[in-house]
Amino acid sequence: MSFTQSKIADRGTANPIVSRLTLQIFSILDQCNLPQQTRDGIKLIYMDSLRKKLLRCWEIVEHYRTAFSKELEAYKQRPKNTMIVAIPHVIGLEEECHNFLYEAKNFIRDTLRAFNLLYGTGFVEASEFYRAKKPKKENQSLISFAESKFGPNDAKTELFKQMFPTVERVVNYRNAVEHPEGFVGSLKIRNFRLDPNGKFTEPGWWLEKDGNKGSESSIRADLRGIIENLLILAEEMIHAPARSEDLL
Repeated sequence: MSFTQSKIADRGTANPIVSRLTLQIFSILDQCNLPQQTRDGIKLIYMDSLRKKLLRCWEIVEHYRTAFSKELEAYKQRPKNTMIVAIPHVIGLEEECHNFLYEAKNFIRDTLRAFNLLYGTGFVEASEFYRAKKPKKENQSLISFAESKFGPNDAKTELFKQMFPTVERVVNYRNAVEHPEGFVGSLKIRNFRLDPNGKFTEPGWWLEKDGNKGSESSIRADLRGIIENLLILAEEMIHAPARSEDLL
């Protein structure tokens, strides 16, 4: 009899995303008073979905960080020309940002799937983290559900509220890509810019609706912050204490 084996991942547990979303989570779940089927379902979400999506986001950030540094270094090495100024430019920036937002939004959606298994809820869309699917009294967002289920000052509820700005940014920015000039407007992405003072401003992005420009921020800083917060969100979805009677 012969055996076969296949490589299923390029990143092992030496990567903190892998270790924190698999070994750490699995260890906690194994100590929870949950049906085996529920534990296995949550593990599958973390292993097959959350781990892969956040690693893809991390790879995009690493590629961007490398390209960013190379462009600045190349600019320093270029001969100075008083007639022509060669501005640094990250190739494929817009596409990579769009891909990042796609993976990040789906990551949020799938954390809701894990929450559904834990608490018997039925959240589907990433936006339901902070906004009810339909404006009816009986519908709730995940945040409002946590407030009523655990209490407004519970550790889990407070964590969800802290994550709100990150989740809203990801959802709105990705929706702006999918539906330009829609409800939230369009996502604008700017590469390096040469300012009147002769210095460069690093790439930024913002939402723009009806000709009104929203607040512009650094893509580099935002991508790093989003990854950090999404990792914390996935961890604390399992970590944050809740009463055993609240679980399924």
